[in-house]
Amino acid sequence: MNRLMILGVLLATPLEAQETPGPSMPPVRAQEAQGRLMLEAGIDGGNSIACPGHYVGVKGRVAGPVSVYASVDNFRCVDVAGTTSRGGLSIRIGRGEWLLRPAARAGLAYTGSEVVHTFGASLTLGRRYGGRVILDRQPLSDSDDALVLFQIGGYISF
Repeated sequence: MNRLMILGVLLATPLEAQETPGPSMPPVRAQEAQGRLMLEAGIDGGNSIACPGHYVGVKGRVAGPVSVYASVDNFRCVDVAGTTSRGGLSIRIGRGEWLLRPAARAGLAYTGSEVVHTFGASLTLGRRYGGRVILDRQPLSDSDDALVLFQIGGYISF
């Protein structure tokens, strides 16, 4: 009878209360937390005609919600092919514990012939690894138009 009562109490008790993390067992939140450095890669496209490409990037958390980022886009359009290097600051909007974390971005882009400012937004899904969607806007120097770049990819954080 006593064994059945003990088994009933163990089954009714939440799992968190049964196992207390000790020195050899870190808390679950620390295992799922995002690291300070993020490596990412994916595909990109824009509002110009037939201009697909791919990108690789790195993002490093500086303090709190502030991060620095750098990426290289490689594109092949109908009439031109090339590379664009981007870098800047990203500020997370919301809590770091959220599974889906939005951020605002601002920086510079070097297209090989000129440096222009960019600004945009990103959404990050996941913790140690996951997906990212980035939207950047940069003005074109020869007109009042702007290039809107859409990037979608994956990342690993450590």
